[in-house]
Amino acid sequence: MHLTRRTPIDSLRLGPRALALAALAAAGVASAVALTGCNIVTPVAYAIEGPGQIEAEYTLANRKTVIFVDDPTNKLPRTALRTALGDAISLDLMEREILGSTVATRDAVVASRQLGEGDAGKLASVEKIGRALDCSQVIYIRPIVFDLAGRSDMQGIRPTAIVRVKVLDLDAKERVYPNPDVMPSGREVTVTIRETSSEALRSRAGRVQIEDALVQRIALDVARLFYKHDRVDLGENLGTRRQ
Repeated sequence: MHLTRRTPIDSLRLGPRALALAALAAAGVASAVALTGCNIVTPVAYAIEGPGQIEAEYTLANRKTVIFVDDPTNKLPRTALRTALGDAISLDLMEREILGSTVATRDAVVASRQLGEGDAGKLASVEKIGRALDCSQVIYIRPIVFDLAGRSDMQGIRPTAIVRVKVLDLDAKERVYPNPDVMPSGREVTVTIRETSSEALRSRAGRVQIEDALVQRIALDVARLFYKHDRVDLGENLGTRRQ
């Protein structure tokens, strides 16, 4: 993204007409705030200032990588969600040309079972899985919470998930992200999705739809750890809430 250099405000030369229009625009914004409350501030600030961006927390080495979703306590209700999560992250990172080669997540699941690794969370076990797939880098993900009901309030429900993320360099035989001295259990990522009617939880089809949506959001937020992205997601944060 190319940033446009802003002209300092004190160098602008405004004529009487421009000054009058600016005053009317300011009055309009003030009136909107007075009528609708503080909720107007975020979209107005977004329109004026832009979203801002968050830098990548870690720069991945561009080498053959597998995303391994380790779920020993079956937090994810369907095995297919493990492969969907890993493959969505792989696709995002490859489309952005951060990674040039990845391995299907289902292959990592199969390798883990074939190797009989009782605690895949250990570096030695993850290394075996990665090496079996001819990879030199592993993005390791362990689900901690996967709660479709999430928190409930007057606005509805907020399906919530928490995962822990680590990046392992198999050539160096060490964890490279996050710093193990700072985050020994891994980088914790907490995800929620938009309010959903509790009625959807009462049917199999409804629950599957929410599970899929929550997994896709996990994938997005995990992938974003590794590339620069917009600070505000308008579709997620500025949508119309249920009255």
